Amino acid sequence: MLRTVTPVDAFDGWRGWFADAEVMEPLNLPTREMSTTELREFISSYDQERRLLLGIFLINTQTQIGAYMIEMDHTHRVATLNLMVGDKGWWGRKVINETRAVLLDFLFDVVKVEKAVGMPVTRNFPAVFNYKAQGWRLEGTLRQHARSLHAPGARLDQYVFALSPEEWRALRGARA
Repeated sequence: MLRTVTPVDAFDGWRGWFADAEVMEPLNLPTREMSTTELREFISSYDQERRLLLGIFLINTQTQIGAYMIEMDHTHRVATLNLMVGDKGWWGRKVINETRAVLLDFLFDVVKVEKAVGMPVTRNFPAVFNYKAQGWRLEGTLRQHARSLHAPGARLDQYVFALSPEEWRALRGARA
């Protein structure tokens, strides 16, 4: 289940995710220790209009296992998605493509986004696999686009994957 994350949702799991190099490194984000107050401030920084923070929750227990961070460009109707499954017990269990399908339906059909974009670093093999498995189009590679936050001095390539509403509907129809 996906729903908006609010400061009330700040819990120790989030703090563990941010402190875990195995979770942060594929996202090229630094690990950091966060207090509950800092975590609530981080969550509050998402205005749910231009910057959305949606939690991935288990339906039966309401336990949060990850989150989508979405940057909305309302002028050009583009949504740039980033995501994290922080609960490693759910890695490799198709959570991403299952929840992202629901999110894409919402973005294309309700919000009327005209393009969805994902930009994983090329070494984030699970993310690259999931984009390809879901049928996203690889639009290009941004060479040495990001500074590695885990290998000092190194630069990382970043892929640009994208989908239009028409492409998504065709993919959904093909899988129905």
